[in-house]
Amino acid sequence: MGLERDSTKVLQTRDPRGYVIGPRRFIRYTCCTGYSREDTGKGCPITKPLTNIVETAGDKLFLSKFVALLTNTELEESLKFDGAFTAFVPVDEGFLNISYDDRERLHPWTFNAPSLVHYHVVKGRHSYSKFRKNQEIPTLYYGAKDVRINKYAYGVVTVNCARIIMPDQPASNGIIHVIDRMIKPLDSIGDLAEILLKQDRFSKFSQLLYKANLVKMLQGDRHFTIFAPNDAAFDRLPKIIKEKILTERKVAEAIAKYHIVKGVHCGASTIMTWGLNTLHSGSLTFRCKYNGNYINEAKLLTEDIMAGNGVVHVIDKVLLPDSVKNMLEIAETYDTKTFVELARNAGLTDKIQTKKDVSLFIPNDDAFKALPPEYMASLREQPGIVEQMIDYHTVLGSFTTDKLRGNQLLDTELKPTKLKVSVFMNGLTIDDAHLVIPDIESSNGVLHVIDKVLVPPGLNMLELLNVDDELSMFKDYVKKAGLTEKFTGGEQITVFAPSNEAFKKMSDYQKKFFLESESGIKMLLERHMVNGVVVSIGMSKDAIFTIPSIQSDSLNLTFDSDETTLRINKLSKGVTLDMLATNGILIKIDRVLVCESCKQVDIKKELL
Repeated sequence: MGLERDSTKVLQTRDPRGYVIGPRRFIRYTCCTGYSREDTGKGCPITKPLTNIVETAGDKLFLSKFVALLTNTELEESLKFDGAFTAFVPVDEGFLNISYDDRERLHPWTFNAPSLVHYHVVKGRHSYSKFRKNQEIPTLYYGAKDVRINKYAYGVVTVNCARIIMPDQPASNGIIHVIDRMIKPLDSIGDLAEILLKQDRFSKFSQLLYKANLVKMLQGDRHFTIFAPNDAAFDRLPKIIKEKILTERKVAEAIAKYHIVKGVHCGASTIMTWGLNTLHSGSLTFRCKYNGNYINEAKLLTEDIMAGNGVVHVIDKVLLPDSVKNMLEIAETYDTKTFVELARNAGLTDKIQTKKDVSLFIPNDDAFKALPPEYMASLREQPGIVEQMIDYHTVLGSFTTDKLRGNQLLDTELKPTKLKVSVFMNGLTIDDAHLVIPDIESSNGVLHVIDKVLVPPGLNMLELLNVDDELSMFKDYVKKAGLTEKFTGGEQITVFAPSNEAFKKMSDYQKKFFLESESGIKMLLERHMVNGVVVSIGMSKDAIFTIPSIQSDSLNLTFDSDETTLRINKLSKGVTLDMLATNGILIKIDRVLVCESCKQVDIKKELL
């Protein structure tokens, strides 16, 4: 059943304070084609017989301009008496603001001559639901020139980038789709390369395409969308970027490809914000704002310049991929502004910007907020401490995540310190920080955002035990077991060290078996040691993490429901987690771990 005609509703968007924002929108409800309303009651319950395309367009859809253009033409006769056809009929406003040449081409020279109106008609019934992406359908125009259909998310369909605003209006001899503008042949201007090379406003973008060796690609059959900056946009670029475009082909290629997207993406497709993958490695955000369409922060000045192999949109800014920006320029666009501020205040911007082939693990703003106030104050007041902090977060060499592996050590600029890489099911960790945004390429290296400020360890494992009085017994047993070299060497280990109280809780039998001989002590201590780096922050909070100890029995690590309390083999609890040493990780626990694989059965029973 159709909807009631001439029922109008006004929509206004208001902010939380009640103020109207954005333009007012009007929704008018009309009877669907083939229905009419009763004099009384709501809705449009009365059905009417279908009429031909010409009568339906004029009498029922009120598309008077299109119908007038058909008068006394061969096409009028065809749309009245032949079929079936599908007509893409513009609203009357769609014929405004067209060029003189296009206006002339709308009128045929003779009764039988084709006009641009023929380009709006195709043979057969083509319903809205059967349209597909990048579909081309021959028209009644010269040489059966095609129209290009594109179907997007959210149900949007365009024909040569004109949006179908009233689909599937039935006629006795076909279907009418009402569109928002007049359309013309895709090749009326040429291919993408011709459009860009022939128009003066694209002279600098054209030079970029030549330098990037992309002109031939834009002359081919593959379809692309190009967001083409005008010359004024290039004039506003920083001088250093202009110089790089002229002197470095890779930079020119990266910038050019960052403006090109596969497929045809019309301005009408931006009902909602969505991402477009560029020919470069990055992506662009295509969005509709109250004052027009935008790609990232560049506004579309002119939309939908149709080419035989795609579409061009003119934009007011040059889009720069991260790969041509330096690390600080990129950091300013992420949630890492505190790092940038500290570097600038310490006078270290040049040092960061001039680095070459490095990886920077940059803490986000929340990481700095979590620092002790005293340390944060020293970072703000002492440039030397900031420089040391930056050096420890800077790794020699460009390391993307595909080059990182578990238990890998990375050389930092704060020599001789190294960063510890761990790989878990839920991601990567660097020392005791999560990698939250990886692999941001810049002009001078790779940027990774982490969730903690890294502090270089100044002590090895044995020295770390020395400074904690609660681990004095464990330290003494390390020496008695002949494991001093293990705790001071360069090999990375993770140690679950029982406190003094934990040793005191051992039964007399356990103490006698394990603690009265060097071999017993060594076996017990190796039960608490793991080869490699294990940090608790990398473990899943709702799973069991199992890893073999050096002694051979497994350690099962889990978190309580509070997601902060670490359990080792269920009974032992982590008291202090993830203490970094130069050669590993130390975790203090409150109970000595049971030795499951002891050969003596009676001892095993005692320990259980």
